[in-house]
Amino acid sequence: MIIGRQKNIEDFKKLAAADALGHAYLFYGPAMTGKRTFATALAHFLEKGIFELPAENEVLQDGKIIDLAFAKQMDPEKKGDSIGIDAAREIKNFLWQKPNTSPRRTLILDEAEFLTAEAQNALLKITEEPPASSLIILIASDPEGLLATILSRVEKIYFGLIPEKEITAWLVREKKFSPVDAEVFAKRSFGKPGFAVRLATDGDLQKNIALAEKLLKTQPAGRRDLVKEILEQDDFSFHRFIDALIFVLAGKKESKTRNILWHRMLVLADREANFSLNPRLQIENLFTGE
Repeated sequence: MIIGRQKNIEDFKKLAAADALGHAYLFYGPAMTGKRTFATALAHFLEKGIFELPAENEVLQDGKIIDLAFAKQMDPEKKGDSIGIDAAREIKNFLWQKPNTSPRRTLILDEAEFLTAEAQNALLKITEEPPASSLIILIASDPEGLLATILSRVEKIYFGLIPEKEITAWLVREKKFSPVDAEVFAKRSFGKPGFAVRLATDGDLQKNIALAEKLLKTQPAGRRDLVKEILEQDDFSFHRFIDALIFVLAGKKESKTRNILWHRMLVLADREANFSLNPRLQIENLFTGE
């Protein structure tokens, strides 16, 4: 069940029934508020008539998701977090094929703000003359990372935060959390149902949060060595670690130091999505002047 998006579901059902779906949409808003879940459920609806996520072993014939993980699989040697031109070519190849069982071939581009400039220009050409049977859904937390010309060619739908009580009830009903655990994780999720689940189940997120907490507690003299240790992890992801830092800091009591760090982290999160930065220098610079 999709949480908190009933009006969106009804709107898209009506558009599909009237054959009035646009060719390109942008789902934007805070991370882990159900944008990818909704897009995948929409692709499932167009193919099978059911507006829910596909079953775990069910493969959509006319739906495809491209994200940072997909880009990494295409180029395992690539450093940093970005979605490059190879992914854009894959998008074109997928969309130019005729649908098998659905009226549309649905391409979901998650984490779209991580598209390189070259990939964005390639995507722009696709959105200018899309195949009649194509449906492109871009997903981004920060749409400012996308070209203005791309933004002008997509219909924008905002996904806001979900009330804590709704998340608590959903965790109990759909995810089989105990009422106590559901209340705890809903409160810590800051209105993001996907984040509530990840807090409880995602070992990588839990590890990043633990490292972020350790970094914030470490005295300046030992911080450089800890940053080096964090960066040397094989699975280190700069943007995921910054997200963990922001999450940990959001739970801290307000103070002058906390507010300065909070502002710097938000600026860094925005820059990191749009520029190639040196992670070590950027993390160390967060604490400059402490």
